[in-house]
Amino acid sequence: MKTQLAQQVRQIEVTDPIATAQRYDYADAFELRLPEPDPHWPETWVRAGMDSTPKWAERVVGLLGMRKAPAEATDRIGSLRIVESGPEVIHLETFLPLMHVVLVGRRIEPDRRTFTSVLRYRRPVLARLVWAVVGIGHRRVARQLIANKISTE
Repeated sequence: MKTQLAQQVRQIEVTDPIATAQRYDYADAFELRLPEPDPHWPETWVRAGMDSTPKWAERVVGLLGMRKAPAEATDRIGSLRIVESGPEVIHLETFLPLMHVVLVGRRIEPDRRTFTSVLRYRRPVLARLVWAVVGIGHRRVARQLIANKISTE
């Protein structure tokens, strides 16, 4: 089911108000229309998506300087600090040596999710070079993350 949903994810224009509130060097956004309404908050599907991230992606994240928070940390998802979490939006941030990362998961409608990523480069030349490679994997993982189906077991 997850793969089937991931194929329905489409890249969209970046319009999220959190993402566009400040200048950015890179941004992307993805949208998924679900076959039925999802009662879960964005934090639930973002957490589930992050938990199912492939091991290769976790290694890349570690190389970029992101360190996973302890499992009991409720103010974080992985290495990302939760800035805001509610029924319609989750806003996550982290500061890396090369860039400031902002991620926004949003429930636009009960059957429509968006996931937006924004980067502000701290070391622009090096960050662009790294992102030229890492960004390919990021877009793939973002599509899978937004399409993650929450287990109701």
